[in-house]
Amino acid sequence: MPNFNIRNDDHLIISPRQRRNPLVKCFRNITFVESDIPADFMISPEISVLFLSLKYHRLHSNYIIERIKSIRQHKIPNLFILCQVDIAEFANILNQLTVHTFTYGYKILLSWNCHESAAVIEILKLNYYKGIEILNKKETKTHFETVCDMISSVRSINSSDASLICRKFKTLKEIVHLGEDEIYSIPGCGEKKVKALTAAFKNSFY
Repeated sequence: MPNFNIRNDDHLIISPRQRRNPLVKCFRNITFVESDIPADFMISPEISVLFLSLKYHRLHSNYIIERIKSIRQHKIPNLFILCQVDIAEFANILNQLTVHTFTYGYKILLSWNCHESAAVIEILKLNYYKGIEILNKKETKTHFETVCDMISSVRSINSSDASLICRKFKTLKEIVHLGEDEIYSIPGCGEKKVKALTAAFKNSFY
């Protein structure tokens, strides 16, 4: 029976099968040790990662499904599939992978090169004590916060501007129908911000 229940508060644990993976040389902020574990990377006893290069997947399409099937017996609470998008035409492949992984209840994380792959794993490891809450959290926002987020997504409008606008005009309907003079009356809203808001609310999408 593989010994993968070792203490790993300080170190990332990697499988020997990933020893030659270029991403291993890209770690900058964590240390790692090798051990015979079911997944490719063990963040904590509750979090593990399977790595998949889409270039490899294109040649060996059954590989990841077989890995998932073999790892299920270990009942890892949170298993992530880290997909490195290293091919040009990836949309169809990702769609298929998403269906497969969703069937088994796992999540896909994307990266675009070995440096990003390493960074994703580092983030999970450095925040493993709260990582799952971050990744799985369903954020509950008030209506006020939701509208503020929408308004601050307009170019040139920051969160403070958005908060002032929402507090002054009360409803989204009022805000959408604001005239330029009304926007000018908001502290901090000069010509650039007035034009940005007006364009966002008045211009067509096409």
